[in-house]
Amino acid sequence: MKKFIPDSLISTLMLLAATMLSAQVHADDAANANPWGGDGRPAEFTPERIEKGRVMYKQLCLRCHGPEMVGGNNAFDLRTFPLNDRARFFNSVTNGKRAMPPWKGILSEEEVGIVWAYVGTRGGKL
Repeated sequence: MKKFIPDSLISTLMLLAATMLSAQVHADDAANANPWGGDGRPAEFTPERIEKGRVMYKQLCLRCHGPEMVGGNNAFDLRTFPLNDRARFFNSVTNGKRAMPPWKGILSEEEVGIVWAYVGTRGGKL
């Protein structure tokens, strides 16, 4: 004896399955979204932020990290900082690391982000 399944129920189940599959694909896309803009750099690396970062770098970082971000005298060579590790940069600047003093309470998160735009583009060269 065959059981009859109404076409409307089959259509509803197919629609539900397609919707769930589509939602999963979009969730996977969001999880794997590229934070880098179409020009190959993070969207936060705008020309305006890079320029503000240049000014801040000159005022705050140049003394230890040098004009070309090379470092020296125990300062980290910022040209080698991993571009995919923004969180590490924020942590190092905010909390300090080795000879670097913490900038927590001195620089806001926005200001650290502006310096990151400059450092992350290797002084606007990327």
